[in-house]
Amino acid sequence: MIKMDMSWSDGYELGIELIDQQHRRLFTYLEEVEIAIKNRDAETIELVVRGLVEYAITHNSFEETLMEQAQYPGLKEHRLLHEKFKKRANTYIKRLEGNVDRFKLAEQVRVFLGLWLISHVKNDDQDYAPYVRKHLKHKHPLIATAFNKLFRRSA
Repeated sequence: MIKMDMSWSDGYELGIELIDQQHRRLFTYLEEVEIAIKNRDAETIELVVRGLVEYAITHNSFEETLMEQAQYPGLKEHRLLHEKFKKRANTYIKRLEGNVDRFKLAEQVRVFLGLWLISHVKNDDQDYAPYVRKHLKHKHPLIATAFNKLFRRSA
């Protein structure tokens, strides 16, 4: 197994509570994949890999909805990044359905998705975050105030 730290870091926070919670869950899924590989648990690998991919795709759709509501000008480009990710992630699910070494595939998913997630959160998601925080502040000022206190970010 490739040793890479794919655990949550506070440096990945966007200051949007729902999105940060979802990102934390994605990192938890990565840890669960790693544990299933270490335990040589093929049944759990299938469940966790499927869960991870499905959750990531659903999360990306949720992000796009927030970006649309916030009128983020880079939505089209961001959506294309998500589509490219979805196509690649779904190839892993298709391979999982075939006669494949599940442990090797799970490691590939962990590395691909982990690296993609870290890069995407630290770079691409940072671009839309101010727009969504500002939108939430105007739509839901009490929630935005709580976000600012918790995350000490300005919109």
